[in-house]
This record gives sequence, C-alpha cells and structure tokens, in this order.
Amino acid sequence: MRRLAAILTLLLAWPRVASADGYFAEWPIGLQGDVVRIARTFPGEFALYVKDLSDGSRYTYNSATPMYLASGIKIAVMVALFKKMERGETTLDKELVYREDHVRDGAPLLSYLRVGTPVSLKILLEAMIQQSDNAATDMIIEHVGLDKVNLTLVEEGVFGFGPITTLLDVRRRMYRELDPRTERFTPMELAIIGATTPVEARVAKVVELLGEPPGRYKLADFDDAAERYYASGANTASIEAMAGLVENIVRGKVVSPEASRKMVEVMLGTETGAARIRGGLPINIPLAHKTGTQYRRIGDFGVFFLSGNRAVLFAAAVKGGKSQRQAEEVIGKIANRTYWHLLSPEEQDALTKRPKPVVEDDDEELTEDKPAPPPPPAAGKALRPKKKKKELLEE
Repeated sequence: MRRLAAILTLLLAWPRVASADGYFAEWPIGLQGDVVRIARTFPGEFALYVKDLSDGSRYTYNSATPMYLASGIKIAVMVALFKKMERGETTLDKELVYREDHVRDGAPLLSYLRVGTPVSLKILLEAMIQQSDNAATDMIIEHVGLDKVNLTLVEEGVFGFGPITTLLDVRRRMYRELDPRTERFTPMELAIIGATTPVEARVAKVVELLGEPPGRYKLADFDDAAERYYASGANTASIEAMAGLVENIVRGKVVSPEASRKMVEVMLGTETGAARIRGGLPINIPLAHKTGTQYRRIGDFGVFFLSGNRAVLFAAAVKGGKSQRQAEEVIGKIANRTYWHLLSPEEQDALTKRPKPVVEDDDEELTEDKPAPPPPPAAGKALRPKKKKKELLEE
C-alpha cells in the first residue's frame, strides 16, 4: 500500500495538465487506430474514457453517450456510505441483520447466510465491491437511504447520472416492462427467476409464476422489455461522468482524502471481470475497479497503476454483441492496447511479446462477473466466501 499512498498523494498535490514536448501525447493516436478496428468488427456499441492522470492526456470514444452502468452504480453507493461515516452516523463495525426480504440473485457471499445472521458493514462493503453482491448492496442502500445515494453524487459535484435504484428495483422495473403483474413477485421469487438460466428458461419461469400457459412470453418479448427498461435512464450515465467520479476518488476529492484512499483500497480487491480490464493487463499491474453486468450490457470502471507513480483512468461500457464473452473481449483488447501504447519505446522493446487478454472459456449465457486471478500483493487480501458456486445471474 506504500506505493498506492505515494501515487494518491502525488495526484492530490499535483494535478498537472498535458504538456508533451510535441504538444500532444502520442499514445491516444495509436489507441485511436485500435479502437476503430475493434468497432468495425463488433456487432454492438461501446463507450470508452482513458486518461493518464500524470499529465492529463486522454482518449475518448462515445464518451458523452449515456450507457447503462449495471453494478457500476455500486461505486456511488460506496461513496454515500463513506459520506454517512464522515458525518459520524455509522461505522464499518456496525452490524445489519440479513432478512428474508434481502434475498437476491447475484449474491455470491450472502447467499450462503442464514436469514437472521448479523453482518458488519465492512463485510457488506467488501462483498458489494469486490464480489458485486447484490444483497449486500441493497442492505447498504437501505442503511444509507436511496435518496442519500442520489443526493451524495450532487453534493460531491458529480453530474450526468440518471436516477440510481436498488438492485431489487432493477428486477421489478425490467419484469414490469414484460408484464405489470410481476409487481406482485416477492424478493425470493425474483431471486429464483434471476437464478434460472439460460434466459429462455428465465422467461419461462416468469410465465410459470404468472400462472400463464407455456409460451405466453418468448425471448423476443424479454428483449423488448429490457430495452424499454434501459431507455428509462435509470442506473445510467455517460462514461465521461462515470470516469469523472472515479477520477475524483483517486485524486482524494470525494468525501475526504482519507475516505477516498480507503475506497481505492477496497476497489483494489475486486475479484470480478477476469476478461475485462484485468484481462488486458499484466497480473503485476495493480488495478482498482468495479465491474457491472446486466442483460446485454457490461462495463468496467477503474484505474490501474504503472511504474513511475503513473495512474491511468480506464472506464468502458459495452452494449450488445453476440455474447457476453465477445463484449468482455472488447474491453480486454482495448485495455491491452492502452497498456501497450502507454509504455515507453524501451519498455515495449523489453517485452518479448505483447500481453494478450486472458479470456476464460465462459458459457456465453453467463451473466455474472466471475472472480479474477488473485490481485497483486499491493491489492491486499480480498474477502472470499468459504466456497464458490457458479452463479448464472446478473449483478
């Protein structure tokens, strides 16, 4: 953590602007060619924001386009929690009781707990960010207050976000677009639906719980319902706005310098998104980030740290694609090319081959973030459940 502390101190004290000898940094030029080639062959859309925080040089692609953040909104929830702690209204030692109405799909840690189990905010925070646990997220939102989550962004000077909702409400809103009667489904029923795979079987489960004959709704109906939900603007922001939030945290400008540092430390322990930013970087490069995954939408938002106290902001969101695996490859490839172009000529020459994204052989219908390889020593020890089971769920 000494290196991280030195980087964050430098960023806070010395927010420089670009001043390359040739007026412009060269790496965005090289990255532009790579991004254009990837965009030509990808059957979907993506938005990208990359910024070298050591000199202010940056590269953007569709950065003003609103993109669905999925579990990327958990960064905002984390900020609101630290804001509440800064006001002296709570501590990470405080325990919340896990209730039946907290049951969620996409809860790789809390799904192991018995109802009635007390859980500290520290564990909930780490589960929310590092494992993208939806139950932990909604428990924190309930503790902080959803209105406070949205208000905190404004108070911290972060704009460009649509309304943030609970993860339970994400399910309710999406299924409501399919059939308004799903509003009566309990959290447990919604969790059962979310745990059903593939998506066609999930739609069939909705039909079953509605008491309708098989085939009442099909995958095409769910596609249309999902797109109507995404069009509502909930849990959505431009990549530029999302990157701005992450940058302010890294620079120590959110809540307080100490709170910002602790938030970065938590994000360094993220285990999800092995084939996204993490897949495009050497394993020894520290990465503080948060991933997001929802039906036909993924994202990864964070900062990685190169040698020479050089922090690089990287935020990307992807819409569509033939599969989640293909969408993840887009982020992994662009992260890999970003890393390559940021290296000095000497560093490039020292490499025997260019690093390639690590892409696991995931089921194409897999819609949750999978744990990445263990983070480098600087990332600290991440929270892990006693055992893993393959969750076929959205975050």
